[in-house]
Amino acid sequence: MKKLLGILVLGLFLITPANSKNIGEGNLKMDDWLIKYFQKYIKTRGGNFPETFVVAVDGSYAVYWYCPTGTCSVGDEANYNKLCAIKAEVDCKVFARKRTIKWKNGINPGKGKVSRINSKLSFNELKSKLTELGFVGEATSKKETKKITKKKEKKVVEKYLLEGAKSLALSWQGYSDLIAGTIKFEEADYKGTLNLSLPNNDGTCDGSYSLLSDGKGTWQIACTNNMAASGTLKWMEDGGVTGKGKDLNGKNVKFTVSKES
Repeated sequence: MKKLLGILVLGLFLITPANSKNIGEGNLKMDDWLIKYFQKYIKTRGGNFPETFVVAVDGSYAVYWYCPTGTCSVGDEANYNKLCAIKAEVDCKVFARKRTIKWKNGINPGKGKVSRINSKLSFNELKSKLTELGFVGEATSKKETKKITKKKEKKVVEKYLLEGAKSLALSWQGYSDLIAGTIKFEEADYKGTLNLSLPNNDGTCDGSYSLLSDGKGTWQIACTNNMAASGTLKWMEDGGVTGKGKDLNGKNVKFTVSKES
């Protein structure tokens, strides 16, 4: 049966303190599709580093965030769980921080070498490791198995493909002029990148955005002058985008992206 993989999301600079209430608990069982998706998360390449892996409590859906620097703080896990739950239609919880599995199931300690996953593990090695930690095997009841199957069948209907690049105009409180840039997108994975240059030779900024299927999402940028900003955005039906948020000093940041020509 085909499984729908979760949205790939890029997470930066959301520095909400870690909270144990956001970590999953209970008898989570992972099918092969979910193990492969987790393997993709721990093997993240291109200069990026795993940050947070979130899973639906019934194992039907998953989504992950990664960090482009390797030094990002723990993100807004409560919000990550909420964004996952919108798509999964069931509660979601943190499964792993970086490459350490945090989910509490009575077997996994959630810390130390036992819970840490090596990025070089093959699929079979990873599955064996997850089996040892209690995440692979039969569900605890027929009722639970039936529920999981129903959820997964419901999620295979969506297919979303779009890619390209557009111009971006951004206003940043403290700068008198609009800042021009570009936005590149690959909507098969509901993700894209942001690139712009700051006025007065203040440096350049690179970042990313992620979307849910309804066009709403989040964005974040980091600049060479040690500034960063993040916020929310809305992708319109005509192809235009509006976004708003704040930088690390609480200054307002807004941007628009050109509509389809």
